Amino acid sequence: MDPELAKRLFFEGATVIILNMPEGTEFGIDYNSWQVGPKFRGVKMIPPGIHFIHYSSTNHCSVDSTGPRTGFFLNVKQRDLLVLRWNPLNEEVDLTPASEEETERMRADLQNLDKFLGPYPYETLKKWISLTNLITEAVMMKLQPENRHICAFAEVLPVVALTHTKDRAEQNLPRYDTECKSYQEGLARLPVMKQKAGTEIRFTEMPKKMYPEGATPAEVTRHSMDLSYALVTLINQHYASQPEGILAELQFAFVCFLIGNVYEAFEHWKQLLTLLCRSEDAVKTHESLYNSLISILYHQLGEIPSDFFVDIVSQDNFLTSTLQTFFSYTCTSSTDRMLRKKAEKFKMHLTKKFKWDFEIDPEDCAPVVVEVPEGVALADGR
Repeated sequence: MDPELAKRLFFEGATVIILNMPEGTEFGIDYNSWQVGPKFRGVKMIPPGIHFIHYSSTNHCSVDSTGPRTGFFLNVKQRDLLVLRWNPLNEEVDLTPASEEETERMRADLQNLDKFLGPYPYETLKKWISLTNLITEAVMMKLQPENRHICAFAEVLPVVALTHTKDRAEQNLPRYDTECKSYQEGLARLPVMKQKAGTEIRFTEMPKKMYPEGATPAEVTRHSMDLSYALVTLINQHYASQPEGILAELQFAFVCFLIGNVYEAFEHWKQLLTLLCRSEDAVKTHESLYNSLISILYHQLGEIPSDFFVDIVSQDNFLTSTLQTFFSYTCTSSTDRMLRKKAEKFKMHLTKKFKWDFEIDPEDCAPVVVEVPEGVALADGR
């Protein structure tokens, strides 16, 4: 990097200082990670905007073994200085900022701290922005857990405290001291768990009904195949003023999954993608939304390792079948010309890169069995 540019970035960019982080910890920001050395104090020259800081504790008995990843989102501004500390008891970064007095003292000494700060890797900034360009501070505050920590493994607690044998008896659970005769019995002895309050990512809840009240059997079938009603309902309830907020949530879930290693985020990404890609009628009224969706998917699918599709994404052929449905109505003459051209180009790109065939008959073309709402009569009067 040009020395003059580096000097300007040092003074204009943001700085995050993390004191006392143990040597050997795997530390990262956005799309990059390193192993912490003895002199590490944080990161300098961070460009303004949304960033994701993440880390994994090292097993002191084995330097090659690291714990589950934990991270947190930040929205930094020009010349920001954030001073945090490592909490050795919880093995995590304490997100309580240092006092204003300590922060200003460190700001005055920033040039002497320079040798202890790693520079932000600008060579990957474009890639990071392509994955997060719609995530705003408002979206970050809305979706992140109340305690702000994004953890790969959820922190869970028993629904009922089972401190005594009588407590287990009340829950119809076997005693701990009786012989366990099978794996299923062993699972049955485990208490029912729930995620600790304040630690869950606050994703938007998917609509429970895919069709309106009073729908006829024919309408139930139609809304079960074209999910536009459910999609528009979700947008109107949660993103009425800014429909593209649902795409920001798609990006947020993807980052939590790809970089934060949160499997629940992958499941939410799948649900949102299914809702978006199986909503044919919505394309006609939300063309801008779908233009942006194609751009987002182009960048997201470009960042997933190719062998990953074999393990998770292609499980049950989810992604190819979902996109096949999407292309079946966006690559037709009834779709807006600009959107159609973009969809056709994206389809060709995926076919070439991943060798996916979107022309074969999808596996989900079997008759759809729908649940008829209570009180709705069938066509023959039953």
